Parts: sequence; C-alpha cells; structure tokens
Amino acid sequence: MYRMLEFSGVSYDYPGHGTDQPALTDMTCSIGQGEIVALLGANGSGKSTLVRLSNGILVPSAGTVRVDGIPTDDDELIWEVRSRVGVVFQNPDNQIVGTVVEEEVAFGPENLGVKRNELRSRVDEALAAVGLTGLERREPHLLSGGQKQRLAIAGALAMRPGYLVLDEPTSMLDPAGRSDVLGIIDRLRDSGTGILHVTHHLADTLGADRVLVLHKGRLVYEGLPDELLFGALDLTALGLRLPAAMRFAEELRRQGVTLTARARDASSIGEALWG
Repeated sequence: MYRMLEFSGVSYDYPGHGTDQPALTDMTCSIGQGEIVALLGANGSGKSTLVRLSNGILVPSAGTVRVDGIPTDDDELIWEVRSRVGVVFQNPDNQIVGTVVEEEVAFGPENLGVKRNELRSRVDEALAAVGLTGLERREPHLLSGGQKQRLAIAGALAMRPGYLVLDEPTSMLDPAGRSDVLGIIDRLRDSGTGILHVTHHLADTLGADRVLVLHKGRLVYEGLPDELLFGALDLTALGLRLPAAMRFAEELRRQGVTLTARARDASSIGEALWG
C-alpha cells in the first residue's frame, strides 16, 4: 500500500457558521512520505481547518481524510491516526505542558504506553533532530521563541509520525529562528517524513516539492514553487505577496537590469549584481 496523507473531496462547514460559504470545499490533495508540501492562503482561506482535519481533530462534513488508508472519522482508530500524523500549531506556548524540556518531549509517547527504555531513546532522538540536546532539564519558559518551536516539533517527532503538519511554525520567529525551523523541515524530509508546511511566507515555499494555494476554502493552485512565484497567477488577488527581496528583483528587471530567475533573495541578488 502506498503511504500518504490523503484528502479526497473534503468539505467542512463549522456548526452555526451562519454563512453560505463552508470553511473548506471539495478539497483533494495528498502528502507522501519524504515530501514537503507547502500550503499558502490568506487569513480565512481554510488553512487552519485543513490542519485540524489532518489528524481527526475535526472530521469532514463531506469527503474523506485517510492516513495510510485509515479514515480519520473511525473513532476506534483515532489514536492510530494521531500517532501517524503529528501536528504543531503556530504558538508553541499553547502546546507545551511539561515542566522541563525532556518531560515535554516524553508526554505524547508516555501517554501511549511506550516503555521506559524506548521512551528515553525517543526523547533523545527527537531532541537531537531539532538541535536541543543538552537542554533536557531546561524549563520551557526559559527557551527562546525559536527553541520553543523546535521543542514543539520534538514533542511531535517523539511520537514517530509518518507525517508532520506544521501550522505557520515560523510566523512568530525572528530570521534566525525561521532559518532553524526551515532547516529542520528539510532534514525531516530527508529522513522520510512527509511534511505539510502551512505558511504565509512565500519565501518559505522555495524548498518545497509542491505548493498548494487555498482561496476562500477552495484549492486554486497546485504545482511547483517557481511556477507559482513567477507564473501568471495573480498573487495579490489571492491575498499573497512576493517577499521584499523578490519584489526588489522584479523592480530591477523592470529597470532593465539583467537578473536570472534564481536571483530571489538578498544573497543571490547581490551575487548577480556584483559577483
């Protein structure tokens, strides 16, 4: 059986929503293991709803969500689903429950009944994967914002999921923290984890294998990052905006400066101009 996180004709309408427009309408997409799929969309486009549908926090009003063939609306198998799909939300402070770092990472697998020896191994592996080895006894409130986000990711990884769903994990971070988290995402793909990376930073999509764009609850684009960034799609109409460096590069091109399509951040633009 091919392993994937799969949405098939999925719609969701919040009870008492009071509008004619569901939060999500007829969504079909998939995330394979060892693949990064970036999900973009303006506020209210349905991104967070899709996140909550991915591991059964919500169940579809129509259509199906399956994890390696297991439907998320099967109450008897919901913990199997959640052991395979880890979800990390935007604000790590809302997820952290442990009094020290290693307790936080152990919380999920411990509740699944993982034995002590394996639990220690899982905690050590997860902390190493996110670069927090040595901080096992640190209190979470003493961590930086980037470290807290990495801790939330480690907590999900300790469950050894096949898929990791990250809901705007870099939105509250400084550039160094963003870079750390994006590096972790790349390494997880290399280890075979399937990643759904929800973001509003178009620059964050450059390392993705595919990009999905939601608009008013509907999928309006699925394709390669470069095709989205440099194609004919009207990003402004979708509530999206090119990163500042890319806008600067586009302005240089309009002024007659020759730049390759690869000149899209400060470093590559500088190399193209003076390298």
